[in-house]
Amino acid sequence: MTVNSKLKVGNSKLNLLRFRHQLMKAIRDYFSGSGYLEVETPNLMKTAAPDHNIEPLKVYVDGKGPFFLHTSPEMGMKKLLQNGHKRIFQICKAYRVEESNEVHNTEFTMLEWYREGTYLDAMEEVEELITFVVDRLFTDDKNRFAKPWRVYELSDLFVRMTGINPFELTREGLCSAMQSDGFLGIDEKDTWNDLFFKLFIQEVGPKISQEAPYFIKDWPLSVSTMAKKKDANRVERFELYINGLEIANGYTELLDVAEQRQRLERDNDERGASGKHTFSVDEEFLQALGRLHGPYAGVSVGVDRLLMALLGKQHIEDVLINRVIP
Repeated sequence: MTVNSKLKVGNSKLNLLRFRHQLMKAIRDYFSGSGYLEVETPNLMKTAAPDHNIEPLKVYVDGKGPFFLHTSPEMGMKKLLQNGHKRIFQICKAYRVEESNEVHNTEFTMLEWYREGTYLDAMEEVEELITFVVDRLFTDDKNRFAKPWRVYELSDLFVRMTGINPFELTREGLCSAMQSDGFLGIDEKDTWNDLFFKLFIQEVGPKISQEAPYFIKDWPLSVSTMAKKKDANRVERFELYINGLEIANGYTELLDVAEQRQRLERDNDERGASGKHTFSVDEEFLQALGRLHGPYAGVSVGVDRLLMALLGKQHIEDVLINRVIP
């Protein structure tokens, strides 16, 4: 894929700076043309979402704290929706304590937006956004991103690739099925979620064709705290993959305050049981949810990963300027 000639000036760092600039401009042009309002929310929070798999950075200010740098602007942005504008977006830095590797960095750039509609509407918009960006930034080889993109239903993928449908099995049943198929790497301490992701990462993901971008929809309830239920075990959530790398995820928002509180408390219980820090429930967030009349859908895009996909890079450090590794 060839970048527009106007971006081919100067050294490689300058090229990257220009390309990031053009990408950000294209993103903002798309949302401006689609009736969105660009917003800002605080990076510093009094509490955080108690996701068992995501750790926020702790911050102390003049001996007070801990406060937390947000892992995504989700809670802050949903608070803004109650003010009446039904299409908002933000480009910001987000922070997560996780091992830096080829596709992860502690500090990263995130695009996030919210709109009326469901996760199916949001999937269509993701296609439109990235197609718009590709048309703006590249001069050839656009067919690789031509719409429509393939949409896979997650349970169908599991059955087709492994013969196992995790959504129909308990933790013990899933473990037994994987052992019967000769799956290696099972630990007696593995939870249902652990087994689910091991099977997905090793036996499902690698078998999907990477020739074009694709969506995988309808993920487990147990890993999607803020998404609306589709049925007893699944939620209305999707992920977008390009070149086998997760670029975006989105879902129909859970607006039931009582259920949201219950899920947050469940996540805190799980964190506490494993010795992790627990977080007080953000009451302002729950109050804001109670004022919304849906459906609403939200999407987050890892901008650095999108850059990797657009430029054909394998390492996140290839698209970052002045990377700081803790």
